[in-house]
Amino acid sequence: MPQSEDVQSLHQDAIVTLFVIDARRENAGILRFVPEAVDGGPALLDEYEYQPFPIAAEGFEWSGKGPLPQPTLSVSALSVSFLSLVIEADNLVGLPIQRHRIYRKHLDDGSDPDPESQFPVDYYVFEQKTTHTRTQLQFSLAVEMDQQGRQIPARQVLRDACTHIYRRWNAEAGAFDYTSATCPYSGSACFNRAGDSVPPAEDACGKRLSDCRLRFGQHGNLPTRAFPGVGRYR
Repeated sequence: MPQSEDVQSLHQDAIVTLFVIDARRENAGILRFVPEAVDGGPALLDEYEYQPFPIAAEGFEWSGKGPLPQPTLSVSALSVSFLSLVIEADNLVGLPIQRHRIYRKHLDDGSDPDPESQFPVDYYVFEQKTTHTRTQLQFSLAVEMDQQGRQIPARQVLRDACTHIYRRWNAEAGAFDYTSATCPYSGSACFNRAGDSVPPAEDACGKRLSDCRLRFGQHGNLPTRAFPGVGRYR
């Protein structure tokens, strides 16, 4: 997570948006893109290169109430290699995609390199191709739970409990261990399951939406794996 002084500063650094598409299912590897060149070339983060490519997404915002968002992703249709992947991979349906956001200064070649100082990562999959013109492709994205007609037997749907694996404190190393963690929180603020501020050694997540808001902000993008909209609408 970005430091609080970064977010609250009146003179904020530029935010760079990065996209990661997992195309290993199609033997195409991991694709990393940045919408615009950074200083004339690819963006560098955690020793990975993100190639400039006309790609944009919107609709990730979620207040924590109601149905989960279904963002829209637009990409250029002028890249022969990407268009070939779309055709061969059944319009990318089901492929995982991540959206990363980080201040320019925290990229590998920035003034304060720190790949862990990212905003919460958005995890989605391609739901369907909605538009295909000579110049542009457009896709709708969804969390895996929302894919129409698909089943996810390995994941239990819980309305009020997040299934993310939270970080743990390693007393010997005097630092947090993220080896098995799936929750993207890496901030310095620590809370116990009751929501009280505590030392790092007592840090523990209560798995509720309120715990997510404590760490990511009342109006932030919440990476919870709970499904608070389940059962609320008929």
